[in-house]
Amino acid sequence: MPGERIAGVKVERGKKSFGFLDICMMADGAPLRIPVHVVAGSAPGPKLVVMSTAHGYEIQQISVIKTLVETLDPGKLKGTFVGIPVCNPVAFEGGTRSTWIDSIFGDSGNMNRLWPGRPDGWLTERITYKISQEVFPGSDCVIDLHAATGDLELSYGYLGKASEKEIEISKVYGNEILLDTQKEEVVKKRQWGTSKEYLRSQAVPVYSSEVGEFHGIWLERGKGKDLVRTVPEVGVTGVTNVMKYLGMLEGTPKLPEKQVIVKPELNLRPAHGGLLVSEKGIEDLGTVVPKGDVLGRVISPYTFEVLDTISAPFAESLLLAAMTLKPFLRVNPGDFAYIVADTANTQVIENR
Repeated sequence: MPGERIAGVKVERGKKSFGFLDICMMADGAPLRIPVHVVAGSAPGPKLVVMSTAHGYEIQQISVIKTLVETLDPGKLKGTFVGIPVCNPVAFEGGTRSTWIDSIFGDSGNMNRLWPGRPDGWLTERITYKISQEVFPGSDCVIDLHAATGDLELSYGYLGKASEKEIEISKVYGNEILLDTQKEEVVKKRQWGTSKEYLRSQAVPVYSSEVGEFHGIWLERGKGKDLVRTVPEVGVTGVTNVMKYLGMLEGTPKLPEKQVIVKPELNLRPAHGGLLVSEKGIEDLGTVVPKGDVLGRVISPYTFEVLDTISAPFAESLLLAAMTLKPFLRVNPGDFAYIVADTANTQVIENR
């Protein structure tokens, strides 16, 4: 419609636009602004929002939005694509998971626990409030991209829960591994403030993906197939698949031959700090290891004694994420180390 704007950015049919969503003025006088890209198709249609880097040290997935903004042809697009490459500029600048100002002086700083935010809340809450009020309304789907950190390698997505449409979107995105998060897990991990939980409360279909290089699921290994997927392809293919499903682009979604739905997701964190000597590499993601298989050991940087051994907990443990840096990396108690799932609960989707 004439005069339409998204977060202050003018929507012009058949054109690409860019602007900033103003948040506030910082103590040093610098404006805090959120970058917003809009690709408006020549024909009206669905609105898709793709956002990235709520956690400042997750930056690989920015390349997904960059590629989409550069390659999408407004003349072949129906509807509106909205891309936010950096949702949390403060955490991005510091290279940290959370907004450092709120982590030190506030109650929290983890953006993906603070949706929909508050107009009079802590800094991170003000950012999430602005996005939830000025970007999300009218969306037919929101995709929240997270990613490997450089130390922690991972590549999977989260199964939709709220509606048949959301479930189908999560499958059609095309991640080989989908986690079926249970409600009790959300409560236990205090994840009720995630973008997924908020958008579901607003009846907006949402998909969350952990973008990273992936070498294939165990069911497809050893068959002579080229299974390696890299960044940004894994994310670009996923988003364009969803756009095809929504009718924004012509064509059929490109899906892997097999996908698996697994539960529960189990974080294996070090009990002691020190140097984590990992036994796993990026090529091990998507493989299954037996119970007791040593994933990594934490050693003292002073005496070199083993302080903690992290092992696979299930009879058949699917490796979802792993710290892979060699020869070791520094960890604190409770840091990320490995994420696994029990293959006993696996559901296989055949897409042949």
